[in-house]
Amino acid sequence: MQPKTKRAITAAVLAGALIGVVISVFGGEFQRRLVFDSWQQWAPRSNTSDDVVVVMIDDESVRKKGQWPWRRTDVAALIENIAIAQPAAIGVDIFFVEPDRLDPKNFLALYNEDALAPATRDRVLELPGGDQYLASVIEEAPTVLARVTTTDKTRGIGELTFESIEGKPPEGIAKADYLLTSIKLLDDAAPARGVVDGPPDADGIVRRVPLSIIAGETTIAGFALQIATMTRGGEPPEWTEDGLKLGETIIPSDTSANLEFKMTPEWDANVITALDVLNGKFNVEEMQGKAVIVGFGATGTTDIVATPVASEMQGTLVQAQAVDAILNGHWLSRPGWAQALELAFALALVAMLLAGGLGIAKWLFVPAGVLAAALPIGSFVAYDSAGLLIDPARPLIIALCAVIALVLVRYALTFAELVEKRIVTAEQEKENESARKLQLTMVPSAARLAKLGTRTEIGAVLEPAKSVGGDFYDAMELEGNRLAFLVGDVSGKGLRAALFMALSKSVSKNNLLRSSGDLEAAVRQVNADLMAEEDEEMDLTMLVGVIDCSTGQIEMVNAGHEDPMLVKTDGSVEVVKMRGGLRLRTLDDFPYSVETIQLQAGETLVIITDGATDAMNIKEDRFGLERVMDALGSGGGKSAPDQAKAIASKVRAFERGTDPADDLTILALRYLGNDTDD
Repeated sequence: MQPKTKRAITAAVLAGALIGVVISVFGGEFQRRLVFDSWQQWAPRSNTSDDVVVVMIDDESVRKKGQWPWRRTDVAALIENIAIAQPAAIGVDIFFVEPDRLDPKNFLALYNEDALAPATRDRVLELPGGDQYLASVIEEAPTVLARVTTTDKTRGIGELTFESIEGKPPEGIAKADYLLTSIKLLDDAAPARGVVDGPPDADGIVRRVPLSIIAGETTIAGFALQIATMTRGGEPPEWTEDGLKLGETIIPSDTSANLEFKMTPEWDANVITALDVLNGKFNVEEMQGKAVIVGFGATGTTDIVATPVASEMQGTLVQAQAVDAILNGHWLSRPGWAQALELAFALALVAMLLAGGLGIAKWLFVPAGVLAAALPIGSFVAYDSAGLLIDPARPLIIALCAVIALVLVRYALTFAELVEKRIVTAEQEKENESARKLQLTMVPSAARLAKLGTRTEIGAVLEPAKSVGGDFYDAMELEGNRLAFLVGDVSGKGLRAALFMALSKSVSKNNLLRSSGDLEAAVRQVNADLMAEEDEEMDLTMLVGVIDCSTGQIEMVNAGHEDPMLVKTDGSVEVVKMRGGLRLRTLDDFPYSVETIQLQAGETLVIITDGATDAMNIKEDRFGLERVMDALGSGGGKSAPDQAKAIASKVRAFERGTDPADDLTILALRYLGNDTDD
């Protein structure tokens, strides 16, 4: 992989990971809610605890006892009956913000002063008020009254009674200057009070309740915590560096001093109707020593909230589950090291993706995939077994962005490489076409060959390959009724080989014409002239010969080329074995030797390049020398041009379905005999 490609991949993966970090930061709350709500829905808390009982004022209770609000004496009777069971705490999740409408004073206000005798009015005023009676019941029972924060400036906290919590709470704890409470008579009578605020998140879902808030300058307890504290025996809670200490238990909180806990969509088994309590139709043991919460759940109540496990749930049941979570440790916590762990997983995934993308260790894609699959599983196990909230979405989002960036950059690089290859291919094709034209224009045509020699017949075929090589042939008349011929094969492909071929052909022809018939001297001079060229990588094979047209005698020099073949008049074919010599441009002053053969009338000398013997079919079988000889044998008696064409046709038929890898060059020289043979 090129450094430029590596830099592009590295930059893309890191940029993608950075985008993932930004997305996970701005969408962190949303993604965490989505994940952790899914865990709650898949594995809600089982409703097996009976430590908390809810007394619900339901539709049946309202139908039997009358519309809400009830007389305070009825509410007092309800709390008295609960207190008989000796619960550890009674939380009243109901607000009595106005005096009893049936208080004696309020009752008399319904009549004109003249309607009742003074004595009657005095006797009515002597009756105990409902609020006073309820206050006395609340005072004697282990009661916790609810409070809630408000923006109503008439609800100041200056005259309220507080149970403060010691220690330093989290920095993000909620602060309030105004509280909505029951009337002062009742609020003051209660042994304890707690804030029921359970503000929903931005998506409208309630996931937590306050452990405490700051009212004015005082840190006070939440409603659920106050009930749990009273149930545990009343030892006051205290904020520590590790969380809220309640007895020997450390309760974790978020940065706003809230408690997030496991929920269940069903709490019916722990609910008793207020009507049954008033009528004494309940088992005292169901409440004895436990936490009891009284709430209003009849039709028309506004205390309905959405939770991760239910789209609608009565607020009293949320408080009950919060109390149970505190008592039994069913809280959820996001430890301080969670974010560092998530980033460590993200870095590990990005590092593995980068190493794989750069080709350093492609096998790392496998563990990266395994880790990515294990993250949500591990997060769920941590939630279900330890109540820990570890966000798998953050590292997965970062890794996903890195993967997308890696795929896009690889696609872009691949596309760029493809475009570059197409450009190179087009340039090569253009170069090959130029080389092909140069190659074909450098060799004599069939018409020109037909005019050479008095008693000879010459035919030649040159078919360039797709990637043009450096094959060439030539023939020329010499003094003394002689004919020179040659076949060469330059190493390499393309325009460079074609140019060197043109040079080699020109040098060879010039030296043959100047040699005055000395073939050995001519070949040596060709080698010397080509050795003088600066391109040291190029060399070539060549078979050059001179035939005496009057006798049929041929002198030949073989410079590393294939041996020629002789086709006799009876159709038999034999290879003319030659000692030969080194390829041209291999060694300066190499002593190339002349070898002589005699052609009889009607015999044909055939010279080929390795493009014929090395031709391959789709099965990668070579055409080979035997097939060349068989083709020549079957063409016995044909003219030299026809024999050359026949061999070329059979080679190309053999190669059908493939791209020829090398040029195909065939030169056939047929001796017709001297004048006496006519």
